[in-house]
Amino acid sequence: MRLLDSNGRLKSFEQWSNDVRSIASHQFGQWLRTEYDTAVIRAHQAAEWQRFERDKDVLPNLRWAPSTSPNPGADHRIYWGTILPVDHPFWSRHRPGDRWNCQCSLESTDEPATGIKREDAVDPRKDGPHKGLGDNPGKSGSLFGQDHPYYPDSCSSCPFAGSLKNRLGMRFSNKKKDCNNCRQAGNAIPDEEVERKKQNRAKYRELLKDSNYKNVKYNKRTGGLSAVHVGHIDHDNPKSERFFGYLTSSDLERECQRQLYKNGYSALLLDESKKKCGNQLAALDIEIDGVKMDIRSITGHGWYSNAFVAKNDQLRRYNSREDVSTPADSVCLYFHDPSLFDPTNMEKSINYFRHYRTKDGSLLKRELKNVYCVIRGNNEILKFQI
Repeated sequence: MRLLDSNGRLKSFEQWSNDVRSIASHQFGQWLRTEYDTAVIRAHQAAEWQRFERDKDVLPNLRWAPSTSPNPGADHRIYWGTILPVDHPFWSRHRPGDRWNCQCSLESTDEPATGIKREDAVDPRKDGPHKGLGDNPGKSGSLFGQDHPYYPDSCSSCPFAGSLKNRLGMRFSNKKKDCNNCRQAGNAIPDEEVERKKQNRAKYRELLKDSNYKNVKYNKRTGGLSAVHVGHIDHDNPKSERFFGYLTSSDLERECQRQLYKNGYSALLLDESKKKCGNQLAALDIEIDGVKMDIRSITGHGWYSNAFVAKNDQLRRYNSREDVSTPADSVCLYFHDPSLFDPTNMEKSINYFRHYRTKDGSLLKRELKNVYCVIRGNNEILKFQI
């Protein structure tokens, strides 16, 4: 899948789809999006499974939590609330993540086991795991199984096997299929670092000719790209609130952009000037490697959940704009003071936001799904999924 770039950073969907275009040009964009989203979900679940194993002495059981999807599948719904031990064989037969784009989840708990709820109601021929999603990525170490629909039946029938002589050699040597670690398939995907710099350089040349952008820069050493839309709004005036003694909110935005540019990311400050009936429309600050989001500078200690709630509302208003065709689902938290970033507070804030309720007691409809953390002095973006 090559979801990560050479620096271990999660690629945006746009970057990933461009990287795999040479081996997936026959696939529809919507299905590629489903594969990308499912892979990210299963990667997150694999990391969670390691935590479940590590903490099972204290939290020995797992609870199947309801899906966050607006249209959850009925075959998973019957298991919501099921609580079983971490090592129970049930989790090898059914679990969140064995459907494409499944948005159910598991939670560790010390509550007593409930037993299995209506497993006999599931037809394994119809309701079993989708192909490629049958194994537990936390145990196998692979996002997709060898029965993935796109994998060949054998090495000799693989489109990346090379010459006819090489294919025949594979057939007669009974080479064991290992698609997830195949060198030929891996070599079919272009070098990520070279491709990233190539794409950013091409975008740089394009923006130089675009009168809508100013301060266009390209970092030859890292491949970073930086530009500012002429409609981006600055809040630099004598009455502007100051942080860290002297920085305005716009100063912090520019510091965030500089940090990203220096470390090889594409960071474009966006148009915020559009109005309707004289009123300013909800807008987003920045596009990072093709992903549009708003920047929230963290200026104090404590949890970040208030920022999540505020930015969730901004995303809701932005996504409801008539001219927005691709909904945004991310926020960038900028830590000008690195000591203000606390991974424990981040985990607690995300958990709080997941269960946040509105004034009428209903769960908040979550537009926000991804958190990008840019920390001054840190070369990489830290990414968290909600």
